Amino acid sequence: MRTTQEFIIKFTFTIALLTGLSSNLQAQRIVRVVPRNNTVVVYSGVSYHYANGYFYKPHRSGYVVVTPPVGLRVRVLPVGYTNVVIGGRTYFYFGGVYYIQEQPNSYEIVEIPKEAYLIALPAGVETITINGKRYYKMDNKYYEKLVSENGTERYVLVGEKMQ
Repeated sequence: MRTTQEFIIKFTFTIALLTGLSSNLQAQRIVRVVPRNNTVVVYSGVSYHYANGYFYKPHRSGYVVVTPPVGLRVRVLPVGYTNVVIGGRTYFYFGGVYYIQEQPNSYEIVEIPKEAYLIALPAGVETITINGKRYYKMDNKYYEKLVSENGTERYVLVGEKMQ
């Protein structure tokens, strides 16, 4: 039996997630400069600037916000991440990206777990809009619609309200 405190903590993470996330898979954004608090992470010979949970790659007119490659590691999770337990394993989720903890202060980007996404929504799913962003609620689980760079749509698990 879960305690009221566990429920409140999990529900608070869900609310923070739903009010604070903006998927970096939704659209490619180009910025002139990256935030000052960025960290450079080199992966497969490519330098990524990591700041506030988003990854930036050099572009001819500045930097483009990109989905980081699977296998890239960071030392710190972004503020506003949420824990999602899938198949008994804890993942950390933020902005369309799933992380697993490899060691203290080492988080690796992984593929979206198969159990964490739907390719279509079943009938009767509740649509919720929070801060102008649409989420889909099914069985006390919240999904976010992500569109990949090639146009593929998925509905990804981003939070869960404990009963």
